This record gives sequence, C-alpha cells and structure tokens, in this order.
Amino acid sequence: MDALFFLARHDDALGVTSSEDLPSEPVSEALRLEDPSALAGLAEVLGVQHEVQPLQDATCRSFPVWDLGAAITARIAELDDTEIDDAAETWLKHNETSLDSQPYELACFLGDLREAIHSGYEGEILFVLLEERAW
Repeated sequence: MDALFFLARHDDALGVTSSEDLPSEPVSEALRLEDPSALAGLAEVLGVQHEVQPLQDATCRSFPVWDLGAAITARIAELDDTEIDDAAETWLKHNETSLDSQPYELACFLGDLREAIHSGYEGEILFVLLEERAW
C-alpha cells in the first residue's frame, strides 16, 4: 500500500477519504508499506510516547487515515541531518518486513517531512492516508 503523508488541521483531515480529498499536496513521494505497523515504528524510533491510531476506520471510509499527532510532528521538525540518518536506519532495521525502502530513501523521506513541517501552517500536524494503488 502507499502511505501518503500530508499536513493538515485535525478537522480538515476528517474529510479525507482518498488522495483526491487531500487538503494539500502530499509532503513527499508515497512511501510503500506492507502494513501500518511501520507508522507505530516511526513513533518508537523517534522516542515519542504517542499511540499512532486511525483517524477514520476503513469500514467507514474508502481508505484509512492515520493521525501521527503533534508530538511526532514536532519531533520530526527538530531532527538534524545526523539524527535523520540514524532514525532512517533504525526505522528500517526495526520494521524491515513492513517498509519497502532503503536507508538513504528513508533519510530523504524524513528530510522531506521535516522541510514540509517547517513551511507548514501553525496547528497543522502529520497525517497518513493509506491507499492501495494498481500498478
């Protein structure tokens, strides 16, 4: 599945049911995941005590949206380049069965998230739309 990370206010994210409903452009290229466990793995790698949880249940909407929360968003914004590299390697190491990526790609991805957060609006946090796409 594709994980599309986007910045939004909570109320704006509630209306997302597919990539066509995103309130803004995704903050990076889609990340390929085998399952959503890698999202909780990101919180763990960042040392954030926050339960990553679905904002919308897949039974109620076409595609689930996951709330990463303000703590994860703030932690990503604080990462320096060395911390991004370390986080990418650790994230992949602990979630290699659910992440379809390489350490360099994940480091670039986390860098993209950081830059998007810095240029986002106050009150916006990271959300993830999980979407199956036909290739």
